[in-house]
Amino acid sequence: MSLRSLAQALLGRLQQALPLHEVLRNRLGHEAAEKRARDLLLRSLTPTQREDFQLRGCFAVRVPERGTFWILPSTFFNVLHMETGHCYCAVPSTGVPLSDLMLTQKLLLENDPESFFAVANRRAELIPDLMDERLRLQRVMQGRDSQTPVRVGCFQVSMIPHDADVS
Repeated sequence: MSLRSLAQALLGRLQQALPLHEVLRNRLGHEAAEKRARDLLLRSLTPTQREDFQLRGCFAVRVPERGTFWILPSTFFNVLHMETGHCYCAVPSTGVPLSDLMLTQKLLLENDPESFFAVANRRAELIPDLMDERLRLQRVMQGRDSQTPVRVGCFQVSMIPHDADVS
């Protein structure tokens, strides 16, 4: 292939791609949406939740008869039940800003937890008996920030809905 034909092929590809101003506008739109969503989330948190969120990037929600759940800054398996070590995943089918997802999960857990657990997928994130309770959240957050690939067992990738009954 000659240099000229390579340049023409690249030019054709570039013309098919989104113009740079479109890419920048889309990115700026997403950033603006996330900023608005974060502002709404911060206004909706209790003072304790807001302090946790600003310090750790996540916050706790107490669910009657189920315990404390931490909502983590992630788009999947981001609702962690510290007592059992289970992580739950319930996200909308369309993309939303991360802060909107976290706020939706908070509101569902506080006001209609049965609806949340009816649709959420569940996986084991940690084994509570093997770790001091005070270190669990820190350990999960460190594991998620790690660049080291995590080994995943087959049972952890199943997206088959589970029984909503949590024991």
